[in-house]
Amino acid sequence: MSNRLKELFKRFLDNNISPEEKKELMGMALETGLQDELKQVIKDAWQQTGEDEDITDVKAGELMQKIFAKAPERNNKLVSIGKRTKWRSIAAAAAIVIAIGAGAYYAISHKPRKPAEIVKVSELPADITSPQTNRATITMAGGKTVYLDSAVNGTLAVQGNIQVIRLGDGQIAYRGSAKELIYNTLTNPRGSKVINMTLSDGSQVWLNAGSSVTYPVAFIGNERKVSITGEAYFEVAHDRTKPFTVSKGDLQVQVLGTRFNINAYDDESDARITLLQGSVKIKHGKKESMLQPGQQAQITSGIKIISNTDVEQVMAWKNGLFVFDRAGIQDVMRQLARWYDLDVHYRGEVPEGKFKGEISRDLSLSQVLKGLTATRIHFTMEGGNRITVLPE
Repeated sequence: MSNRLKELFKRFLDNNISPEEKKELMGMALETGLQDELKQVIKDAWQQTGEDEDITDVKAGELMQKIFAKAPERNNKLVSIGKRTKWRSIAAAAAIVIAIGAGAYYAISHKPRKPAEIVKVSELPADITSPQTNRATITMAGGKTVYLDSAVNGTLAVQGNIQVIRLGDGQIAYRGSAKELIYNTLTNPRGSKVINMTLSDGSQVWLNAGSSVTYPVAFIGNERKVSITGEAYFEVAHDRTKPFTVSKGDLQVQVLGTRFNINAYDDESDARITLLQGSVKIKHGKKESMLQPGQQAQITSGIKIISNTDVEQVMAWKNGLFVFDRAGIQDVMRQLARWYDLDVHYRGEVPEGKFKGEISRDLSLSQVLKGLTATRIHFTMEGGNRITVLPE
């Protein structure tokens, strides 16, 4: 096991590791823990640099503590650890291995009187796996509900000349034409895998857990309008004669053909529209603004434009990841609650701290929480999906 860990660590150090090997390393870390073995791996890697100074077990341990206290940036370099020597690359690689072992790497900003400690994780009395199926439903215009988790491939329903089809990859598509507007609603509940649908005009929409989209089975007239709740990513088919509008309450996003993400969960403090390609017009009440690729509009009482947005972080949910960037525990738990369908409560004062890192959405809840408990935040679980966040 140690030899394999050493080999995979070296591949991390050389930035030459496959996705399969990364998953293997994640599994090893979760099964065995890394504190003692990683110290030895760090020492071995340091010796291979040819540096004159020896690295002691104490130094290796201190380095691990520094890694936990100062998380690496997304480019796998430490914010600051001493001089610009080979220590930095070794420390960064070690931090990544620790990150995989814990499920993620976290930067904690406390007001503590002593440094954060690495706490042994106790087993939870129950566990919840990541969503294994898609539990989405389509509500037809007449009120009929189609449950997609039990639907077979092929035609799911017929509305006039419109067919609702489930494709081989699980995607939902609409085929045909209509003479009047008939609306359907695709709902993807909490605890459900992301679902993808192709609208009648060829536009595609992906829905995150806890989201829905209401749309006409066929677009008629000189406009295309849909409304959403929660979070959705759109790849809009270009049609200069028919603008495409996505709305949530008094928020409207108007495009001709583009790719963008809209996060408009009711329990978030603001709505966020992030543009990946093309251009969009944002309307909120009487205010308007244009977005360019890489920009994000944050909507509260007004429209705030943020440039150079981390698109990778925004699109993490669609790509099977949680990515946190200085996120508070409540933000983290809201995302976990939607994915694992949790009922989250807080006992006493809400723990402080900011989390930074990424974690696979394929992990079970207990594996994710093991990463969080390394920050001295603890949890209790009862009643199937009720989870309580405890102070330090």
